[in-house]
Amino acid sequence: MKIPVHAKPISPRLLGGLPYSVAVILLGVITLAACSDDHRLPPVKETSLTDTHKQIALLCMLSNVNYDLIAASQEELRQNTLKINDLLQNNADVRAYIGTDWQVVWGPEISNSRKKSSTSAVDSFVTDNTMYVARGTDLATGKTIHVVAIAGTNAVSRKGAILEDFNVLEEKDWGAPASGKISAGSAVGFNILSSMRDGATGKTLLEFLATLGDAGPTEVAFTGHSLGGALSPLMALKCIEWTEQMGYTNITISVYPIAGPTPGNKEFAIYAAQKFGKGYHSVINEYDIVPHSWQKDMFEKIPSLYKNAPPFNPGGNQGFGLPLKDQLAFNGLKAIIDQKTYQRIAPEREFVFQGRANVYADGSGSFFKEAKYQHVLAYYKDAFEFPQSIMDVLSN
Repeated sequence: MKIPVHAKPISPRLLGGLPYSVAVILLGVITLAACSDDHRLPPVKETSLTDTHKQIALLCMLSNVNYDLIAASQEELRQNTLKINDLLQNNADVRAYIGTDWQVVWGPEISNSRKKSSTSAVDSFVTDNTMYVARGTDLATGKTIHVVAIAGTNAVSRKGAILEDFNVLEEKDWGAPASGKISAGSAVGFNILSSMRDGATGKTLLEFLATLGDAGPTEVAFTGHSLGGALSPLMALKCIEWTEQMGYTNITISVYPIAGPTPGNKEFAIYAAQKFGKGYHSVINEYDIVPHSWQKDMFEKIPSLYKNAPPFNPGGNQGFGLPLKDQLAFNGLKAIIDQKTYQRIAPEREFVFQGRANVYADGSGSFFKEAKYQHVLAYYKDAFEFPQSIMDVLSN
């Protein structure tokens, strides 16, 4: 699986009229700050991440197995997802890190789209969304846990970028009383995931989880990075509402979003935080632009995140500023976001860390290169502290 560090451009048209220059600002990292104190996110509430969180984080990153893959057929994309279970069952480094009894028990399921070719009569296919469920042992408790892992945006997926990431101008009702609204893009992704059916059993995710209703006390943990960090709380919230409706008191739902943008408005954030309680375990990097989207007081800080040197651009005279043409486009989008009430879920429960600045020995550093680094590798190195063997697995 290739680490999503080098994003690719999309068409100059974005849903809702967002200009291409605005997309450039965010797409490179969503597909996937030593600045002054007044630019900082809420303070860290915990001093370290648990072994359970690190287990779940690795399972999360494995969901991006089809990242950057352009295939001749949808079957080729499906076959490639089988690498996840193979790693869980057979890779010595993965098994040493998270345990030897992990296996995929639902999926992996994918939603694909056709990638039109301008140079060939034959089109190809890319994966827009991926979700799977793995079962194993929680290292902290010794108990069985099910992890629902949701992929982030695929850099080669035009649909994922247009219909999900940047589709924030409109909002959709969540549905429950006094539950607020989510972005139209979040609603698209949520509906795609909710309609997925396991190829072997034909069951949706909720139909599969219903089989745990008589299995004794069990935890189901939802996780995802980037776009998956926005969609995993939605899937977890729907699962909580479902267990309440069905009376499944033995199933505990938790959610571990990583580097996710804000999926809904203030009313939704309050509703979701109340439902999640202590089961919400978000991780965000203070220097990652994606979690700064779309809450307006955080969004406005994006252009200045990498302005100071040091720590950014070590050895240089200045940090990385947003180029003027992109600043102008950003200002246009900011005017729209300022009219919204997007708000992060339970910020008081988020683990916030400071990603160390990347070093560009060849002098090639820029705002966008630093943003991509802070969105992916900084989490691997500075938050979850993956050993090199695990980072090698993710980059192979």
